[in-house]
Amino acid sequence: ETEYSNQSCTFLSVLHQTKERSKVDCMRGLLRSTLGLSAVLGVLFSSFDTTTGMAAKTGGIDALRTVLDNAAEVPGSDMFVEELKEALPHPLDLSNDEVDAFVLLAEQTVRRGIDYATLNLGWDHPDTRTAYREARHRSITNDHSRRRQRESRDHMLQLLKTMQEGKELPSVAIPKAFLKEVGVGAPDYEGDFQGVLAALRGELVLPLRALNEGQTSMQRTFNGAPVPAQPIADCVGAITKNVAQGTYKQWRYSNPVGQKQMEGLTEAQKAVWMESTSRDGPKGLRTHEDEDNELGFFWATKIGGPSHGFDIEGQCLLPLLSNARHKVLLVSDPAWPHHPSGRAHFRLLWTARENKPLLWLETINSDFRARVNTRDWAPAVLTHAAEKAERMGVMLWVDNHHAPQLAAITKGRGEVTRMQEQLVLRPSNGVVEASDYLGHKHDWPQMTEEITSSMSRVVFVPSSIGGGAHSEM
Repeated sequence: ETEYSNQSCTFLSVLHQTKERSKVDCMRGLLRSTLGLSAVLGVLFSSFDTTTGMAAKTGGIDALRTVLDNAAEVPGSDMFVEELKEALPHPLDLSNDEVDAFVLLAEQTVRRGIDYATLNLGWDHPDTRTAYREARHRSITNDHSRRRQRESRDHMLQLLKTMQEGKELPSVAIPKAFLKEVGVGAPDYEGDFQGVLAALRGELVLPLRALNEGQTSMQRTFNGAPVPAQPIADCVGAITKNVAQGTYKQWRYSNPVGQKQMEGLTEAQKAVWMESTSRDGPKGLRTHEDEDNELGFFWATKIGGPSHGFDIEGQCLLPLLSNARHKVLLVSDPAWPHHPSGRAHFRLLWTARENKPLLWLETINSDFRARVNTRDWAPAVLTHAAEKAERMGVMLWVDNHHAPQLAAITKGRGEVTRMQEQLVLRPSNGVVEASDYLGHKHDWPQMTEEITSSMSRVVFVPSSIGGGAHSEM
């Protein structure tokens, strides 16, 4: 199904750009007979000049409304964005970035908008990023979300009119519209255009809308324990504000709770930890701690086990989004070029006995829709994590089954052994902590310091720090 959708979008994009009429006619017949996309063709060819084989410049409010009204019929996000750009009035006094921001906001609200205010969070929402882009999931097609999409359509048309008439600069109007669409009622701050553009390029409308509108669902843990409402609201508010103002990554590491989580590291160690390290591995694999702005963290838990997803158990995502100690190590595989297809939680924690820092690596999850061979992932992820530990001068603690691979990867660079230890969990800036490996509760309120139960895992101790682990062997 994914392959079908991707091929359809690529096929239509080629059709949209071809300059040869004979190919247009041929492709039209082939698409109608084999893909059943007559509805899409109606949208596509309404603005297509078959004399020149080029898209006709027939943009205007009516053309834009037509494209928005047919949003549900377009099979791919990229194609819908291109259709919107073609439909915009000409001339339009917007920069390329402003056009991008407008059409991305429209695509994420009108084509695939979900009404979390009505539906709330839960297990009925998509579990892969691809499903959101396809916009065919019942969360997107149900009556409540369709109504919300129509409201967003009217909002986008009004936004364009406001900018056309010069009532508000696009750099001001678009951030305001973004905040409204993600569920912020009357903010006491202004969004920054570049910050909002980065968020839109990161597809953050639905993640932020879910967190803002679904907080009732976030006031209970997975196992039903209460979570205080106001700290959740404050946390989500801070996340949204810093994303909108383009200061998200800086906030993660500079807030007082985050600073406390890193207390004890040297400035050099902090710099390495905060770095969005990226490493190219064999066969085109890339392991990376997202990108420089860390906005990919919002989608990371849609890779593999979905319970920590932004619209399923939303409170479980807050520790990753808010804690300086918490990252994910992503795997980008050329076999699935659409977005990262692998993910492992990656934390900076402290031992209880001697207050020594270590890097904590959890299991490697793979995207449910990605058709990839994961055999080479573990060596790539372990190599990335071990090199980060060496650069920081700290230990790396991993699952026991990684012992042979970790020993081979780090041969001659330190010691790999078994270590029994408890860890200190300094207070969470995300109200809760969430992990199936740090404890047995899945997620729990964690606003005060805690010590975990004793655990036995395999540790890599770089030669530069030697003697840091209490070996069981």
